[in-house]
Parts: sequence; structure tokens; C-alpha cells
Amino acid sequence: MNLETPYLPHQQVRRSGPVQVNPGALCGDDARVYGPGYSCVCKIILERTGIDLSRYKGQQMHRRLNAYRQRQGFPSFYALASSLERDRESLGSLLDYITINVSGFFRDTEQWEGLVRRIVPILRKLADRNREVFVWSAGSSGGQEAYSVAMALDRHMGRRFRVLGTDIHRPSLDKASSGRYSEDEVQGIPPEILNAYFSRDGAAYTVKPSLRRLVTFERHNLLSDPYPSGVGLVLCRNVMIYFTAAGKDHVLRNLSKSLVPEGVFFAGSTEAIVDANKYGLTQIMPFFYQAM
Repeated sequence: MNLETPYLPHQQVRRSGPVQVNPGALCGDDARVYGPGYSCVCKIILERTGIDLSRYKGQQMHRRLNAYRQRQGFPSFYALASSLERDRESLGSLLDYITINVSGFFRDTEQWEGLVRRIVPILRKLADRNREVFVWSAGSSGGQEAYSVAMALDRHMGRRFRVLGTDIHRPSLDKASSGRYSEDEVQGIPPEILNAYFSRDGAAYTVKPSLRRLVTFERHNLLSDPYPSGVGLVLCRNVMIYFTAAGKDHVLRNLSKSLVPEGVFFAGSTEAIVDANKYGLTQIMPFFYQAM
């Protein structure tokens, strides 16, 4: 993932109630730094989608939105805002442009080996205590990570779990729900696992019903929506790197509250939590943190 090319990371349970606006952010700092036209675009996106761009790193997001504006031939951010007000397809095109869709099955293999070796025994104990383990893949993009954890757990602890994959980007959720992937997209899956959980369909592979039944997908915004509770394992990998410090703090506080006692948080390779104790977490191995 190229951090110099700012995108809105995939991440997102269903919204309830009105959108919570960050007071003063859109008409305050953003307007002063990037101009009122940019602030107007951000306000429209917030009102129409619930996505608060002021919670993302401003310089990167401004650069990306400005590139989109220029590519589409709008002379100013005000002109872009006017188009967004008139045309919902224009808004969808913009969101597709600033939303990243980088994922893969069993990405960072060593970390998945660590999950099987060290984390699965913890999850077995949680399953013994609670009958099943609730697993949440937050920012699941096209579903690769949610299906990866479902395959890993099915092979090593039996079907005593359920997986929820969430994301902010509706097209990604549609792809995840379809369970259909190209030959290139399934390259990271060992052949024996691929044959066990996928059916070949021409040039594509489709998740078999036996796996699909273990995973559900919903839209969720990590920065504004209520968080689920009773989570035994949460995966939120390479999502928070795009948030402001306040946004990252919000996510970490709520993710840790979602976990059951002794539940585990699986973080991304670029997202070490240096002050884990602040969030009621303790590091048990690289990239894995346990609720105290």
C-alpha cells in the first residue's frame, strides 16, 4: 500500500440515528487550511454518506480530492461540490476514487501462522466458555480477510465461531457477499485449502456454501457507527494508518471495548500500539493484543 497515495481505507455495523458531526472541523480547520470550497465538498460527503473526512489525515485526503477534481475537469472545489449536490452518481464515482481496495487472502503469511499457533488455543478456551467465538473483520474490503480467518478457524478449531465482515464501501461489500474472485485474487490460498473451500467457475473461483454460511457482511463506519460487543477476535489491519491521531484513538478505544475478557485484537503490520495498556490491552506477540 503506497502511503504517499492517500485513499480512504476500507473499513465499516449499521448506522443508527443521525450522523454525528465533528463540531467546527469542516468549517474550521479544514476551511482555513484548504479553503471553504474543500470544506463544502467534505460537508456534502458527510451529509450524504456519514463519512467524516476531517477524521482522516488532511494533507493526504486533500491531495487525493484535488487530483480527482482536476481529473474530472472541475475548475474549483465549489464546482465539484455543485456536481455532488446534483448527481448521486458523481458522488459514487468520487467515493470509488478515494476508497482503497487492497486486500488478499492470508496476507502476511507469518502472522497467520502465529494466529494458528498462539491465538487459536485462546479462542478454543473462549469457545468452551461461550459455546462459540464471535469474530469481527473490521475493514474487510472485498471479504478476503473475513474468509481467510473463517478458513483458518474452521481447519483448526471446528465450527464454533461466526464471522462478521464490515466495510464502509458498498461495492466492496457486494463483492464480498458474492464470494467470487479471480484466479489472481486467490493466489495466496494454498491449493488444498482452495480446493476445500472454493469451486472453480470458468476463470473465477466462488466460495462454497459451507464456508459462506460462516460469514456475514454489513456496512459499518468505524468512526461514527456503534460497535458490536462480545467479540472474541477482532481483525483491523492497515486501516488506522489513514486516520488522524484522534480518529485512531477513537477506534482503539471502541475496539478494545468490543472484546470479551481475554479476547484478541489482530492489528496490521504498520500499526503497532505503543501504549496498549491505555486501551486495556496487552501485547502477547507481534501484531496481537489481548484484552485484560
